[in-house]
Amino acid sequence: MARPPVLPPAAARKRRTADEARQEILDAAEQMLLSAGPAGIRLQEVAARAGLSHPTVLHHFGSREGLVEAVVARALDSLHGALLAAVAVEAPGPDKVAELLERVFDTLAISGHARAVLWLALEGYGPTMEQLHIRELAEKVHEIRCSMHEARHEAAKTPGAKSRKKPRLPSFEDTYFTVLLPALAMLSLSVMDRPGGGAPMTATDEGPCGGRRFRVWLAERIHEHLAAGDG
Repeated sequence: MARPPVLPPAAARKRRTADEARQEILDAAEQMLLSAGPAGIRLQEVAARAGLSHPTVLHHFGSREGLVEAVVARALDSLHGALLAAVAVEAPGPDKVAELLERVFDTLAISGHARAVLWLALEGYGPTMEQLHIRELAEKVHEIRCSMHEARHEAAKTPGAKSRKKPRLPSFEDTYFTVLLPALAMLSLSVMDRPGGGAPMTATDEGPCGGRRFRVWLAERIHEHLAAGDG
């Protein structure tokens, strides 16, 4: 009589603190979110990946819906942290803006966050602008932008002259829209023209009307607008 096949053992279970267990559950669920979207998050598979039992996952999150909501919130916070770090530059020139867009593109495309955001919208979770932290990103950019305008105003003053008139600073609404435009563009491009998707980027991205050429062009337009002030 043939013996039944030996199945590989499940992920070894070990003693964890409640916080460690919660974080490992979220780590496993976030990997599934980024690779397959919210529908790909299954409690049994999350438990197996984390090396925990199904009841333990339920104990921490109550239900699959509770886990999905928690992992979505964490994924969006993770994306925000990466993007906020990307804009933490001083007085950016056109090359710096282009570099920023490349970092944003890589963050969205390589990590899978862009696909996750669009999956969420299509499956009814619909992340809001508040959850995407667009305003916080715009506030950081606006702070840098106003500093640039104030510095230009000081440099333009006649040596020795004192002026009490303050420079006319750009409006925050204008900065917000200027940040929103490339954010939406990078979100779309990182899904349609992402590494590993379709033809290799080295074959198409640098060509006429290629993705990288568009990002360089967009960076130049953004820098011109931010430097000039409100349109």
